[in-house]
Amino acid sequence: MRKALRFSRKEAHGVNLIPRERAGRWVRVFWIPTIAAWCVQPWLAFRRHFHHFAYDLAWTVAGFVGAVVCVGATIATFSCWREMGRSWRLGIDPGEKTPLIFSGPFRIVRHPIYTLSILLVLGTLATTPTLVMLLIAIVHIACLQFEVRREEIYLLGKHGRAYADYMKRVGRFLPRHLIVHNS
Repeated sequence: MRKALRFSRKEAHGVNLIPRERAGRWVRVFWIPTIAAWCVQPWLAFRRHFHHFAYDLAWTVAGFVGAVVCVGATIATFSCWREMGRSWRLGIDPGEKTPLIFSGPFRIVRHPIYTLSILLVLGTLATTPTLVMLLIAIVHIACLQFEVRREEIYLLGKHGRAYADYMKRVGRFLPRHLIVHNS
């Protein structure tokens, strides 16, 4: 949110937190409360389990690995934001055409910020293994999937062949060479 507010002050076009088109606004009805709950859930779980901090070795290791993943994903997200520069947005503005970014992490996957967000929510789930956090992860990943598909349709409409060629070369969430193709 801090990045969105700072960006909005610097850029006249804003970040489209609440998108102009209907589908984008509807997904925010689920997504914004999910992200708010995601931010609160680890603190609630920590307070609840503070006296029983180490459940057992497996949960402690999973929590540590999850925390490392979260830190790495957060740092990498800042790198992606920097690479996008003035093209960064939270939502789609149908009347706007931003330049395509093919450099940095965007050479490896088409949606590195969404990929990192998935890693971040899964890392949080590992550090906060609760039913509520599992539901948050499921809703968040579903919202990301929906948003990615909308974004790709928008980018194909705005950039045509250039984006279609990019889609053929670069995987959505995983590098193309890691994706197993069934013949």
